Amino acid sequence: MNKIRFALLFLVVLVMGSGCYYYPPPAYTVVSPPHASYDRIWDSAMRAAQDVGIRITSSDRNTGTASGQRDGVGVTIQVVKQSDGTTRVEITSKGGPSTVTDDFYKAYNRNMGR
Repeated sequence: MNKIRFALLFLVVLVMGSGCYYYPPPAYTVVSPPHASYDRIWDSAMRAAQDVGIRITSSDRNTGTASGQRDGVGVTIQVVKQSDGTTRVEITSKGGPSTVTDDFYKAYNRNMGR
């Protein structure tokens, strides 16, 4: 009788143990979108400036700096490559209250397809 109990217990453990296999999650690769090229960002910034009526008086693609005016307000646009491979666009305005900064960023994002 003990042999039958032992065999049944062994069979129950064997059946229950075989149902506990852990399947590992499938391997996957995270693909991040590529950074936009410096030239595309520069061109989008210059196009955005034109779209919002900034009259560019000087620009230098190599240093990433452009200066201009809109409605008597001085504007400086800087396109800066960062150490992590991304590129930052900044605009500063001097000479009074103006919506040029907000207008520029909206046009820039539109030109970048955002």
